[in-house]
Amino acid sequence: MHTLLSRIVFWLCLINGLCSVFFGGLMMMFPVDTPLGLSEMLPMMGNFPFQELFFRDLFWPGLALFLCNGVMNMVTAVAWIRRSDKLPIFSTIAAIMLIAWCVLENVYLFNIAAVFYFAVGVVHLILSILLLKEYRRLGSV
Repeated sequence: MHTLLSRIVFWLCLINGLCSVFFGGLMMMFPVDTPLGLSEMLPMMGNFPFQELFFRDLFWPGLALFLCNGVMNMVTAVAWIRRSDKLPIFSTIAAIMLIAWCVLENVYLFNIAAVFYFAVGVVHLILSILLLKEYRRLGSV
């Protein structure tokens, strides 16, 4: 069932998933001298927990971005394509993970991109809850 609401959720997940996979992959492939200026974030990560272990370069943050936001959003997009009844559940999890990611990032490293993605995550969560209600109403979940 592809309603307008599910299409919006699909596009949110697809775009966020592709961006997270791309930037996470970029950070893992180029952990010290990352194109697009991402390596400029390294000095700002000095107050992150476990800084010496995980934040000496961008590999671990890139892996976390790839797995937490990229994979979960891509799973949700695939669920939409396959018309899975699990779409609203996967979407809700993806939205919560995005919100948590942005909150943690802003606690340690405030940046406007994380504020923007936090807002996207809140909208995504609201749409996911509405989608869950829609699926339940139609007897799909």
